[in-house]
Amino acid sequence: MLRINMKKKYAILSKNEELELASNGDFVIKRALAENYEIIDFHCHTYESPFQLFPPFLRIKKSDFNKSLMSLSCFPFSIDLFDINKICYSDFPTKLFSPNGLKTKVKLFTGVFVLNYATTERLLKDMDNNCITKAVIQQINPPNKNSADIMAEIVTQNERLYTFGAIHPFDENIDSKINHYINLHINGWKINPHICGFSIDCKKSLLLIEKLSKTGLPILCCSGLGLPRDVRLTNIPSKQTKKDIQNQRLDKYEIILDTFPNTTFILAHSGSFEFEKMVDLLKKHQNVYTDISLQPAEHIKTLINKIGYERILFGTDYPFVTQAFSILSVLRATKNENERTFIFSENAKRLLREK
Repeated sequence: MLRINMKKKYAILSKNEELELASNGDFVIKRALAENYEIIDFHCHTYESPFQLFPPFLRIKKSDFNKSLMSLSCFPFSIDLFDINKICYSDFPTKLFSPNGLKTKVKLFTGVFVLNYATTERLLKDMDNNCITKAVIQQINPPNKNSADIMAEIVTQNERLYTFGAIHPFDENIDSKINHYINLHINGWKINPHICGFSIDCKKSLLLIEKLSKTGLPILCCSGLGLPRDVRLTNIPSKQTKKDIQNQRLDKYEIILDTFPNTTFILAHSGSFEFEKMVDLLKKHQNVYTDISLQPAEHIKTLINKIGYERILFGTDYPFVTQAFSILSVLRATKNENERTFIFSENAKRLLREK
């Protein structure tokens, strides 16, 4: 099986000459194409940032740099479905009961365990392999749990890393938690409606956002449908999962953006499979940025043409998506160095308040 997968990866290389294979089987960008840019990955996760989501018996930190994170992750669902020109860099199976359909179902439920291998040390190594200078690690926390202190320790020990704090709208003592995070020198807030099981426009979410807005820090929210409409219901058996997928639909963000026009929001993944709606939101709301994690070159080019490059952030959703793919997408989408510089780093520096 490993030989078969490597053969297919070499076939991908033949069609994407900007890429190379690392010794662990993951793709990396050719150094000459990226080393002259200061690249800031605005959307990363590591084992330490969301480990509280796992039950204790699954909190297994694995420091194995020889594992291919692409092979473990849900994107692409199958090496046969890889397509650099598609959202998530993956095509989707047309039939549920087919080899690729079954692989997709398995990956949807097991791909999260790639986080066990995505240690901070692994992130830094993969950043080096892809000429990425700095990264923002996004926290994800269930109610009344957090990774605040461990993440504060990690980022204070490494000047290449930042973190956004995550508070669940159903948390107790939200005011004191906000103050605690502020004292830990976070650079923003992360809200996770889909993963954490609440609708972005519910009453408690609105109350939380009101409190977070007063801190003056940017708020990054996962946004949009995570699967195409035509496969969403057929490939997901869980009623709860089907419900959760609706929690961050872009139409739910209208009330958020109208209510808090002076707050800086970052809608992650460019709306995923609601990309066209995301373009409309960005046109309407000048206080909204978006990161391009999961998005192919043509969509990034559309963003540049329709809203400009000043509110587009480079992001990857590491380790779920190979960082080289997002770099390649930006390189292919941009037509000059100014566009690349702003997307790769200048827009991020403005939000992170770097000089």
